[in-house]
Formats: sequence, structure tokens, C-alpha cells
Amino acid sequence: MSATKYKFNLIDSTTRKQQIEQRAAEALKRNRTKREVKFRGGREPLAVIQMSIHHLLYRLENFRTISDQMSQVAAGKVDEKLFDPSRREDVSAQAAQHELLFKLAQTGSGESIKPIYDELIRVKEQTDELIISADGVVVNGNRRLSAMRELLAGPDSQAFAGFENVSCAVLPESATDEEIVALEIELQMQPDTKLPYDWTAVALAARALKARHYSDDRIAGMMNRDREDILRLVKMIDGADLYLTDHLDRPRDYNALDETEQAFRQIATRNLVKTDNPALREITRRFDFLLVENRNKIELRAYELINNIEGNPELFLDHIAGVWGVDLTQAPEQFEGNLEIDFGDETPVAGQKNYEPLVRYIEELGEDDQVRENAAKQVEEVSVIVGEQGKRKDLAALKFAKAAQQKLIAINLRYANESTFSELRTVLAGCMTQCEALIREIDTRQARK
Repeated sequence: MSATKYKFNLIDSTTRKQQIEQRAAEALKRNRTKREVKFRGGREPLAVIQMSIHHLLYRLENFRTISDQMSQVAAGKVDEKLFDPSRREDVSAQAAQHELLFKLAQTGSGESIKPIYDELIRVKEQTDELIISADGVVVNGNRRLSAMRELLAGPDSQAFAGFENVSCAVLPESATDEEIVALEIELQMQPDTKLPYDWTAVALAARALKARHYSDDRIAGMMNRDREDILRLVKMIDGADLYLTDHLDRPRDYNALDETEQAFRQIATRNLVKTDNPALREITRRFDFLLVENRNKIELRAYELINNIEGNPELFLDHIAGVWGVDLTQAPEQFEGNLEIDFGDETPVAGQKNYEPLVRYIEELGEDDQVRENAAKQVEEVSVIVGEQGKRKDLAALKFAKAAQQKLIAINLRYANESTFSELRTVLAGCMTQCEALIREIDTRQARK
């Protein structure tokens, strides 16, 4: 992606608003209007005017850039309040938003959706009006505006001189914030031929609309999605916030969620909405997050492994405890002082497993990338085992035994490093002990028949 070259030359808000008001009044008088915009059912005639490309403002509360904005704040790259809508006249805020938008303007999707920047280079003219508010904030066309500004500021500026003044459809001054938000979503966020929004942006928008007390059905209609999809998106972003805050300690850094949509879809539907055992699901969610963190280092896809874990959580926790050598029979820790924690039952049930040591094990992995990657790979192996057991429990034991035998046959000591012999002997002795225990259990079960 190229660096931005455009330099801002804004005018004061009063002058800008007066220009728009005068030109809009003249356009309506001469019947230069745009009626097909999805605003107030298309019944409101919108004046079409010409504005200097330098005088317009980007809309800072643009849902398309919200993830990037929050990530920049989380990373400490910009001030906490830089993208606050109250700072829209601030050149530094506009310049920061311009960089985010221009990056998006250079982005396409697959074969069918070409970058706006490339298309404008090809046609060298504005093909559709921007939609602006009565005070000059761009509601629809922010990416196009950033691309046109960069082309005008580039080395071939003469070829793009037509961008010096841009065509704008002006919303009435009476347009409410709610109407502007709805317009952005209905024009931009519906799944169609436009550049798709990141799933985090759509989910953040859905959650923001719910916070404004929009009904799920209304949000679904605005986004042209199913109601269930809206509910799931909100759960997905809730899960992502837990992951960023509690697991990575990087709250609001949504840029850390690249290629995680399917994983958080599984976490939302298989973990967060489950009410069968909330305490247990909170523990398995930690393993889900470990897989998401190491999604590019494990062999299988994180969402497939998460599905296995959440499909049989107790079996998974039992298996991983065995791999990690964690004792699940120890009593929960007792806390001194006045701190009281309610674990539900007053007295632990005999034989009841305590999964708290697994939580501590994950917490004590530390920050070493290799240690965390190795732990994730062990989780992956156990998840696969649990998944296989879930398919045909009656044949799983035989299948695992055959697989173990094949792996033992593959061991060739001739090529093994002698420095590994001591540890290898310990591992093989453990295999023998496990085999002997299983054979005894088989004999016992057969003797009962």
C-alpha cells in the first residue's frame, strides 16, 4: 500500500455550511436533485451540488473504519480521543482517518470487486455522487473521496484535475444521527457487490445499534441479514472482546482478529450461548482462545478443533489433564481472610473433578511463544482424539490402539540421537504401564460376562 500524499486545506465550519446551504437551495430551485437514495423511503429530494474536494470532512464514526481506529488507539499509535466525532474539524483527526480510508480504497475482494483506487485511475472521473450532511460530512463515499484526493495530489495530477470539484447529494439539515447511521448501513453494509466489511465492523455496528435500542429484526432488515445472524454477530464480538481483554491483554485491538471469523462463530454458538454448565464453558473457552492465538501455528483449523472441544468438554478436559499431568482430584484452593467465593454447592461431591488446576496451567504458560505454541499443539492433538471419539465411541479405543501401534513400529533407534535415549526410555516405560493397565481392565471386563 502506498503512503498518503494528500495535504489537508480545510475551511472553517461556518463557511462550509453556508456554501452547502446556498448551493443546495439553488440546486433544488433548478430541480437538480437526486431521488433514488435510500433516505426516508426515497421521498426526500436531495440537492446535487459541486463542492471543492478540499472542503469536505470524513465521517469519523464510519463503521468501516471503527476496527482500525480502535486498534490504533489500543496500540498507542494515536491519542485515545483522536477519532471522537467532536474532533471532526481537527486536521490531525481527518488526516488519520484519510490514511485508514485510503488503505481500504486500495483493497479489493476476489476477482469481482476491484479496488476503488484502481477503478478511478482507469475511468479518471467521478461516476457517482458522494452523499454529505448539511454541514459537509461525507456519509457515503468516504473511500472514494480519499482515493480522488490522493490521485489529485499524485504525480499525474493533471490527468485527474476533474476531481478538484466533486459532485455531492446533500442530506437535509433535519437529518438525524439515527437516519444517517441507517443510511450508511443500508447503502454499505448489506452483502452485495461492494467491498465487504470486516466481520468485526459488522458485529460492532450490530452491537452499537442494539445499544441504541434497535430491535434485532430492524437491524437484520437494515443489513439484509437473518435475525439469527445478528444475534450471533453480537455474541461473536462479545467473545472477541473477552479474547482481546482477558487472553491477550490487548483490549479493542481488533486488528489482532485477522482470519478468526469462523473460530469466533464456533465460540459464539458452541460456548457463549450454552447454559448447561457456565463454569465448565468458561474453562473450555480458555482452550478455545489458546487455539485462536496460535491459529497460524497449528495444522488444523481452529474452528474445527473448537467444535470438538465444545462438543464434549468434560472428555476433552480429562484428556488434556492427562497429557499435561494435571491432577483433577485435588480440592479447590481455600482463601484466607474475608474473601468468599461461591462455587455453587456448599460441599464438593465425592469424586467430583476440580478443573481449576487446568486454568492455572494455562495462566502459567507465560509469554514465551514457543511454550504457548507447544501447548496449543497438545490441545490440538487432544481435540482431534475427542472428535474421533465423538464420531464412533464404540470403535474409538481400537482405532487409537492401532494408531499407537503404527507409531511405535515407526520408531527406528538406528537413526535416533543417543542423547534422547534416556527420555525415550521413560516414555516407552510409560506406554508399557498404560498398556498393562488397559489389558488388565479388558480382562476384568471380559471376566464379568
